[in-house]
Formats: sequence, C-alpha cells, structure tokens
Amino acid sequence: MTAITRRLLLIFSGLLLPALCFSDSDKAQWLSYPDSLPVFDYSGDKLKQHWPELTKATFIAFPSADNLAEQAQRYPQLLDTNWNASDSDSANAQPQPVHPAVSQAINGDFQPLSAAVTQVWRFHFQGQFQQAYELGIQLGPAGLIPAFYARLMHTAFLQHDPQTRLHHYQEIIRYSEALLPQVPGHPDALFGAAYAYARELELLATSAAVGSGHLSIARDMLKAMQQQFPDRALYFAIEGALQAGVVERVGSFLGRITYGSTESGALTRFQKALTLENQLPVILNEYAIALTRLDHKEYAGEIQQLLTQCAQLEVFSAEEALNQQACQNKLSQLTLAGN
Repeated sequence: MTAITRRLLLIFSGLLLPALCFSDSDKAQWLSYPDSLPVFDYSGDKLKQHWPELTKATFIAFPSADNLAEQAQRYPQLLDTNWNASDSDSANAQPQPVHPAVSQAINGDFQPLSAAVTQVWRFHFQGQFQQAYELGIQLGPAGLIPAFYARLMHTAFLQHDPQTRLHHYQEIIRYSEALLPQVPGHPDALFGAAYAYARELELLATSAAVGSGHLSIARDMLKAMQQQFPDRALYFAIEGALQAGVVERVGSFLGRITYGSTESGALTRFQKALTLENQLPVILNEYAIALTRLDHKEYAGEIQQLLTQCAQLEVFSAEEALNQQACQNKLSQLTLAGN
C-alpha cells in the first residue's frame, strides 16, 4: 500500500457509507449530445477494435471478463451488493435489486458483467451519457467508474449553469469519496475524483476553495499517479490546470508560497503532457484554457496555435468531439475579437 493510498484511506474512511445511495437530485435534467457533432457507432466488436484510440487519454483497460475477474480479486468490494440507487432521503425509498450481472460474477461468471460494463462505456463514447450513468450505477461499484466519467463529461460540456455544474461535481465527489476506500489505489477511480475536484475548485469562491481542502487532495492524487504512471499525459495536464487556476486567483508569488502553484509550474506540467501526447483534444483544450487564465494577452499566439491544432484533429468519441467543439468555439471568439 502506497503512502498516498494510506493517506486517502485515512481521509475518506469516515466518509464511507454502509451503502452507496443515489438521490433524486442525481436525476436532474440530462442534455442530449448535440446533433451538430459527429455521430459515433461502437456497436458490436467496434468498441473493442477502437479501444486503444478511445482510451489514449485514460489508459483504461478493456473490461473483458478476465480483466474484471482480476480486478475483483484485487478489489473484492467491486462486487459489493450492499448498496442501492434510490433516494436515501425519501420515506418511499426502496433498495434497487442487484443487477443480475453482478450476481453472476459473484458466482464466478464474469461474462455478463463484462457485457454490461462494456455497454456502459459504449454509451459513454457514443455520447449517450444518461444511459451510461443509469446503467453504470445499476452495476454497483463495478460500474461506478464509467458512470462517473459519463456524468463528468456531461457536466463539463453540456451543462452551462455554474451552480448546476457545481452541484453535479460535488455529488460525484461525495460518491467518489465513498468509493475510493473500497478500491484503494485504483487509478481510474483516483483520476475521476481528482478531475471532479479540479472542476469543482474552478467554480468555488476563493475562500470556499481554500476551506474545502480539495486542492491539496487533488494535487496529492495527481502527483502520486504521475509517479506511478509517468507516461499518462492527462495526469500532468490536469495538475497544470490546477496550478493555473491558483495563479489566476492569487498570483504566482502567493500561489507558490501558500499553495505550491506557479505559472512556470503550470507551463512545465503542460509541456510534459504535450511531450507525451499532442494529438488529444482534451490536452490542447486544457492547455489553451490554462494559458488564458495565466495571461491571455501574453500567450495569445500560443492559445491560437493550440486551438487551431485542436480544431483540426480527427476525433474518435463524443468526449473528444465535445473537447474539440470547445476549442472551435474559443477559436471563433478569438477571430471575432480580432476583427
């Protein structure tokens, strides 16, 4: 067990619920993936065939039966049945029955669970985020990671009201803090939580962000993952985004002495990310946003270059298409501002 895992277990152990309960607030309006964006079809074997392209950012393993069996042996709580997806605050709340695929996996047959988790990811990459989330939470801890990813992408790119977005990020954080002690050290769960923390911090007032303690937690997570997986560009990019957000609020000097965040630190993280992977819309989009926060005038040329490169990439999923759309929108705004 690593030091970061021990620390996170201490932080989150008091937050672990006897059951993961999903409230009616999770049933907020889901917005559809835009018709104007590319349509992706990963039916049948297409998902597995394109899996390496689809997971260049996350390195998530394909959820084959063998992989899930190995994961369940390492993290027995993935097959935990002591949870429900009902409204825990409602007098009429009724526990949701365990998905048959989970019961079959408990009995040693992981093929149905593989098919179900694969379908969650299929929905996610095709932009059917609501379907991905709803199926994922039916699968208990085994399906929560892809469910959370789907909700994170939906919130980041399709929800525009800041308070609504903040609510969704904080819900995911709450559930992640309950999940993490069950799967200690699981990189996909850790990154999902770190991403949610980063997005939440962007929306909080400075005093609330400082008081939450989430900045240090997120950075500790990301640094530990960088050490364990030094080839994963997204871990460096999200830490760079965190540092840029701090500098935007308090400046590089105060950011350094108080929060360990500097402009040069943010730039270094993104340069490392680009060295590892420069063909992903999410990396280019995050970098352009960070440079805008640091100094949009000083870095105007670099921002334009990043957005142009992002807009020209071939995309393979709804998640990538949404990142690319964000780049195109920012590029259009720059063009209008220059005229």
